[in-house]
Amino acid sequence: MPIVLHIKKVYKLLHQIGNKLPKREKLGIHHNIEQLSLGLLEISIETVLLPRSEKHAPLYIIRRKVETLKHLVRIEQELHIISEKQYAVLANLLTDISMMATGWQKSTAQNTTQNPPK
Repeated sequence: MPIVLHIKKVYKLLHQIGNKLPKREKLGIHHNIEQLSLGLLEISIETVLLPRSEKHAPLYIIRRKVETLKHLVRIEQELHIISEKQYAVLANLLTDISMMATGWQKSTAQNTTQNPPK
């Protein structure tokens, strides 16, 4: 469950950042980023609880949402809504989550091919 813990860190950081933003940014792109991170948390918890054979599709969704988050956070930084330092922390966490999801997806694919259902 380290991926879930990393996603929680991302959301907590986004929430702290959001508390300091002007209303326009807080209710604009940042709100969408927070909602996307909560959706990512939800699907990652659901994926943890699924049987191994059913994890492939949700892991693809996790990877897609993480990539979307990376781009939206980068846009926030480019628009000077968040600082370079905040961006760097978020980008590192999101990269770690992406690598975890990719590794998890490869692991489930390998185990599925090695141990086909009977």
